Amino acid sequence: MSEDFESELRAALRPVEPSAEFSRKLLANVTAGEAAPRKPRKLGPGAGRPLVWWFTASLAACLIMAVGIQQHQQQQRLRQTGLEARREVEQALRLTSQKLNLAFEAIKSQSTATDEKSGV
Repeated sequence: MSEDFESELRAALRPVEPSAEFSRKLLANVTAGEAAPRKPRKLGPGAGRPLVWWFTASLAACLIMAVGIQQHQQQQRLRQTGLEARREVEQALRLTSQKLNLAFEAIKSQSTATDEKSGV
C-alpha cells in the first residue's frame, strides 16, 4: 500500500513543462518591468492597527508595572513602620520590666526591714 501511494504521489507531483503562452507572458512582464500592483496604504481608522495595538499593549504593561511598583513600595513602608513599632514596644517592655523589678526589690527590702523591726 505504501509503495502504491508513493508512486501515485510521484506521478501527481512530477515536473510539468509550462505552456509557451505562460512563458511568453512571464517574460513580457519581466522585461517590461511591471511589478505586481501594490495595495494603497490606508489612511483611515484601520491604518495603523498593529502599531496601535502595540502602543496600547505597552501602555497597559507600563500601567501594570507602575501599580505593582507602587504597591511594593507601600508594603515596604508598612513593614518598616511595623518593625519600628515592634522595636519601640520591646524597648518599652524592657524599661517596664526594669522598673517593676526595682519596685519589687524596694517593696521586698521594706518588707524585710519591717519584719526585722517587729521581731518576726
